[in-house]
Amino acid sequence: MGMVPFRTLRVPVLAVLIACFGLALAACGGSSSSSSTAGTETEASTTSSGGSEESASDVSTKEAEVDVGNGMKIPLSVKDMKIAFVSAGEQTPLGVSQRKRVEEVAGKYGIPVDSFDSQLDINRQFGLYQNVIDGGKYNVLITLPMGGQQDCEILSKTAPEKGVVVVDLTIPICSRENESPKGDGLWSPGTLATVGINTNVEGLGAWAQACAKETGGGEAVLLNGVAGTPNNKAMTKAYEETDLDIVANYATAYLASEAVEKVSAALLAHPDVKVIATQFPALTEGAIQALKSAGKKPGEDVQLCNQTGGTENMLNAVKAGEVTVDQYVNDGWTAIAGTQAVIDAAEGKTNPRVIIPGKDGEIVKSGTVLWPPWYTKATANQYEPTGE
Repeated sequence: MGMVPFRTLRVPVLAVLIACFGLALAACGGSSSSSSTAGTETEASTTSSGGSEESASDVSTKEAEVDVGNGMKIPLSVKDMKIAFVSAGEQTPLGVSQRKRVEEVAGKYGIPVDSFDSQLDINRQFGLYQNVIDGGKYNVLITLPMGGQQDCEILSKTAPEKGVVVVDLTIPICSRENESPKGDGLWSPGTLATVGINTNVEGLGAWAQACAKETGGGEAVLLNGVAGTPNNKAMTKAYEETDLDIVANYATAYLASEAVEKVSAALLAHPDVKVIATQFPALTEGAIQALKSAGKKPGEDVQLCNQTGGTENMLNAVKAGEVTVDQYVNDGWTAIAGTQAVIDAAEGKTNPRVIIPGKDGEIVKSGTVLWPPWYTKATANQYEPTGE
């Protein structure tokens, strides 16, 4: 398969390795507002336009008719744009990084952003969608949706009817995660665009098949994502279609401590395990710790395959032979591309419906490359750390 050429990154856009707990999000240089869902009160962090490259007075006041592809056109201008960002959860670096990148791009145009933390809870996230869409305060919703089909109607029908332009990050909705990523297959009409798609059949399937081939097969344990989410289901399906013998499939909240616990238990129940496939670098690092504590050598006694990687730690682990297959992806780039896409739309510009985030969030049309690519020790030197 084609690999990403070696490149020097200008900005480390996913260098946030912290976890945020509780309902309150830290405000980024601005005031905070509040929203409630399902009887709970949730604070939102708001960015200000201070330090932006372009002052609010310089931003275009021209109103565009944004075509969301279902016969509806939503009036939107950069000057009057108000963004709600609903993360999957700030317990993970992914959620923190995507929030920061949305705020970073919007801040250049003086656009306010309120950020809401779903805390890896599908039902909580759905309640946040209801508040954002029904509240009348926001005309843009950028989100990584965890509910798949559950989120289909509210994001692709209710939102545009209420005048809210939706940008979908990373996980397609309306069951489109099972479709081909080529062309517009993963885009749901009613939304502006789908950005990222690292849970699609082709990209995720290629990683799973590479894991089976490069490790040589055998009994395997999956350290998967949150139970019931499309990415959990997609990873399960991808590995069920390999020659690996899946003996355990654990749902997680992407924490290293969970990996230590679950891998330790799996080794006791399945002493012949040869492969561990994980959905996040923290899980891989926890699995390595558990293997070493059990007296097993990562990469030899048990081989590891990591998804959504490309971090400095994962690159080093691949080069050291501890991780056999890693996937090169930067979710911060996804947030940058998604935010810029809706700003472009408000300025009357047209972008693809399915977007692959290129270097530093460059907007690239889907179908031109297999994304995200995977790499091994033999090809690791072709990559720079994503900055995560």
